[in-house]
Amino acid sequence: MNFITELSNRALIQLTGPDKVPFLQGLVTNDVTKVERGEPVYAALLTPQGKFLFDLFIFSIEETWFIDCERDRIFDLIKRLSLYKLRSKIELTDLSDAFKVFAVRDPLPDTIQIVDPRLKELGYRLYAKDLNTELSNTYENHRISLGAPDGSRDIPVDKGVILEYGFDELQAIDWKKGCYMGQELTARTRYRGLVRKRLLPVKIEGEAPPFTPIFLGEDEVGEMRTSVPGCGLALLRLASIRDSLPKLTCGNAVLTPYIPAWVKLPEAED
Repeated sequence: MNFITELSNRALIQLTGPDKVPFLQGLVTNDVTKVERGEPVYAALLTPQGKFLFDLFIFSIEETWFIDCERDRIFDLIKRLSLYKLRSKIELTDLSDAFKVFAVRDPLPDTIQIVDPRLKELGYRLYAKDLNTELSNTYENHRISLGAPDGSRDIPVDKGVILEYGFDELQAIDWKKGCYMGQELTARTRYRGLVRKRLLPVKIEGEAPPFTPIFLGEDEVGEMRTSVPGCGLALLRLASIRDSLPKLTCGNAVLTPYIPAWVKLPEAED
């Protein structure tokens, strides 16, 4: 699917200073030394209890680093990062008025852009004041059909467990790096097999509002997240889809879940 779509809910923060690597390395889920080597990364910032706060795209242009984050929450992110600054020699600058964020299927010349580090099917993320090209607003359908979450639109802040939202398969977690905020719960959830729910795409017949309960018969088995006409994302209990992918209901809508090729569901317990 071709797309050139403005992501009006995303914005940029500039990060400068000699302590960029140690500052972020102790906070986010991915290994930011990759950014130092020129590789963009996807990562999460968690609470000390391991619950979701922000999803981040972190990349560099020479010595300057950038953080792609949620536009409406950019002040909260800068404030939270500043709490952990202490004596670190870093500076955070809000660039939300200087750049727009776009998702594009194929790279465009003479622009700041990175390969989307989550899935190759998601194309590129591009940063510019504006684009002199016709936009195609099909990215949201594409993202949802692939099953990729989009920040707090899909993941409850202070509540979401990122392994339930595919952050492992989406290359957002480095299991070999040192400690980071919320690492203990994240590692325990993985190694003890505590993932009981997963965000999955669903085909929709009807209208399924976000954060509405989902039922299998009379049993509540999940909750809706974002959707577009015909498809959406649903957080579902794995036990309800282990043996088959059943028809589910959400309000007056009928949902049919499916499992994208990139998703790796945990094995069922004996």
